[in-house]
Amino acid sequence: MSRRQVRVAPTFFDRLDELLPAQRGADGTPSATDFLLHEMPAIIDLLAEDFVGRTLPVADDPEIRVLITAGILTPFDSVYAVLATDEAVEIIYLELG
Repeated sequence: MSRRQVRVAPTFFDRLDELLPAQRGADGTPSATDFLLHEMPAIIDLLAEDFVGRTLPVADDPEIRVLITAGILTPFDSVYAVLATDEAVEIIYLELG
């Protein structure tokens, strides 16, 4: 099986900015940059290698699939993605646990 291309939509970055601050908190709260550097590479690899096998369809919209994975900086990460017309994975939304 070949790796799919993975893209990140602006809606993902908007959500990331809502969830995490621009700078790491004094209490250890990770920054958005921390998330991108430490969490996203593994997430992208999982989605690129086996999008359908690693994700579950979202009940409200089966076109959207969710990857739920243990985080390094957070207890878990839920990444929502769709398959684009060119067969690339497009990450569209994020929830952190």
